[in-house]
Amino acid sequence: MKKCPQCGFENQPHNQFCKQCGAKLTADEDQPMTREAAKEKNSKRKRKVIYLVIAIILILILVLFGIAQATGKHSSKAPASTSPKTEKKASSTAKKASATTATASSTEASASSGRQTAIQTMPDVNTKNLTTQQVNKWVFANIMADWNKNNTGEPPLTPADQDAFIFNQSTDDQGCVEIQVQENHQSAFMKSIHADPESTPTIGWYRINAQGYLQQGAPGSDNWNTIAQNYQEP
Repeated sequence: MKKCPQCGFENQPHNQFCKQCGAKLTADEDQPMTREAAKEKNSKRKRKVIYLVIAIILILILVLFGIAQATGKHSSKAPASTSPKTEKKASSTAKKASATTATASSTEASASSGRQTAIQTMPDVNTKNLTTQQVNKWVFANIMADWNKNNTGEPPLTPADQDAFIFNQSTDDQGCVEIQVQENHQSAFMKSIHADPESTPTIGWYRINAQGYLQQGAPGSDNWNTIAQNYQEP
């Protein structure tokens, strides 16, 4: 409905003149927009565009700030969550190492050209009261370490190669156990290095003195060098 600006009568949309008073109904609508009105209209449009751009920029800033905050919180929490596990693992490792030492299971390594031979040290073993087998193992552990260190061009000795040597034990005038060590050229190891099968050369003399130390030297001599104070096995 078209409302007459003169009398207020409501006319039909297609009416151009008011049926009540005859006033022209489309005069205001047909008049061109003034310059001031056009400027105001353009200004309003520009302000709307500017406000929309500012709103979009603010929203993007807030989104980026929220992402940065979330990432920072996650990074700061990560070390805190993993730290107790790391400390617990380190503590467990330290306890195991301590227990290993307390139960006499330290390891000495002698390396030659990338090869390592483990020797297990057992400080709790009474070296003044060893069996024949223990004496032989103690001597062989040191022979094996020296061999693998000094004979880099030969196959390495392993704990299974103890039969490559012959251990002859005896007691001297001071009550010390003396051990004569000879190469067993009939053993698989000595055959692998092509040792003379007709000979059994002596490679060294060892003894366990009154203090229970393993020494190396020569029989009938006072020149004995202590090479180990704690019992060892390969």
